[in-house]
Amino acid sequence: MLVVLLGFLVVMFIGAFFLALPVSNTDGKWMSFTHAVFWAMNGVCGTGLVVTPTALSFSMFGQVVLLLLIQFGGLGFMTLATFVFILIRKRITFKDRIAIQEALGESQTKGVVRLVRNIIIMTAVIETAGTLLLIPFFCVKNGAIGVWQALFNSISAFCNAGFDVMGRVGNEFGSLTDYNGNAGVLLIIGALSILGAFGFTVINDVLKCKFRFRRYRFHTKTVLIVTPILMIFGTFFFLASEWNAAATANMNGGQKLLNSMFQSIMACSTAGFCSIDQTAMSSSGKILTCMLMFIGSSPGGTGGGIKTTTFALLILMGVSGLRGKEQIVIGKRSVNLKMGMRAVAVATLALAVVFTGVLIITASDTAVPAGYVFFETITAFTTTGLSMGTIPNLSPCALYTLAIIMFIGRLGPLSVGTIFTKQDRSTLKYPSANLMIG
Repeated sequence: MLVVLLGFLVVMFIGAFFLALPVSNTDGKWMSFTHAVFWAMNGVCGTGLVVTPTALSFSMFGQVVLLLLIQFGGLGFMTLATFVFILIRKRITFKDRIAIQEALGESQTKGVVRLVRNIIIMTAVIETAGTLLLIPFFCVKNGAIGVWQALFNSISAFCNAGFDVMGRVGNEFGSLTDYNGNAGVLLIIGALSILGAFGFTVINDVLKCKFRFRRYRFHTKTVLIVTPILMIFGTFFFLASEWNAAATANMNGGQKLLNSMFQSIMACSTAGFCSIDQTAMSSSGKILTCMLMFIGSSPGGTGGGIKTTTFALLILMGVSGLRGKEQIVIGKRSVNLKMGMRAVAVATLALAVVFTGVLIITASDTAVPAGYVFFETITAFTTTGLSMGTIPNLSPCALYTLAIIMFIGRLGPLSVGTIFTKQDRSTLKYPSANLMIG
């Protein structure tokens, strides 16, 4: 894991250097070190929080550099390193396979190299298909530049990055708000984000089993059940909460349903595109957005959050505790208690990171409302990119804090924690103790 961490940091600093170059910026000037690092960290983490409008701030060269960082962040350091080894026909050692296994979240080393090949192929096919489907919509509205917009947004959507190059004078940070009535664009972007949120392992398993649910791995079944439930719940909650809100005031019933579904998908997949003004949403809508972002996508995917499987395991642990069971039961399967402990650790560390970030930012930027800071911190940790528009006004201290938070969120709080803690290999068992709970 330390290799992965260092790999991300090296790529981030290289990306920051290229983004800072005058040739990368439309004003022809050097970008500040703070903004360059923040942009690059956003790119490799696939977050999408921006300090200036992407389309208006970066030249074509700068946008290409940013897109490469997004693609790197979506695939991951070990996946790309393994792919390079395959191309140059370098022998992949058992130690390399263990590193790949940990990076992909697989339970065994067998077949990980084949999985990397499949990941590269799946990514190329899905992003190409998304580009071809989006080209007609963007070219009709924006001309030839629509081809680049389609490619950029397709890759950004599948990598759940949330970056876009749709900004224009008068609507600089608008994302997809100009297309909130275009079902084609929103459904294509939404579908790409969902595929990225499911994760490469799930997609590979579905294809390998030829869409036969009974043959899917237990992980795949869990993801395919939990994710749609969260998205459907979010859709109808947003539809109810935003029906009379300012965010959807000028929309008809069909458009409100479409944008409620898109908001739910973006929050659940942590993609970060927006079709409605986040600041104009109702208070309950903002709270649910934070909740869905915090849960996030699935392990092995391109999104962030504590992951759907962690959330499902925590719920089932609670149910088992209330029923007085000694096992965590899912269907007719029991889950190892150690796995349950890891789920608790992930959620606990995630909350600790978020609230620590909120405390630091509210102390350094006292003029920014605490509610906005909380929203921006959640979206940074979950690498989502949905924003209340406060990022351009934050101090360097706040930007560096958010950069660290999104880096922890991208690697996973548990993965980062294991780097600095010694793993307990002892088989010693201690006598049990009673403790009052609840």
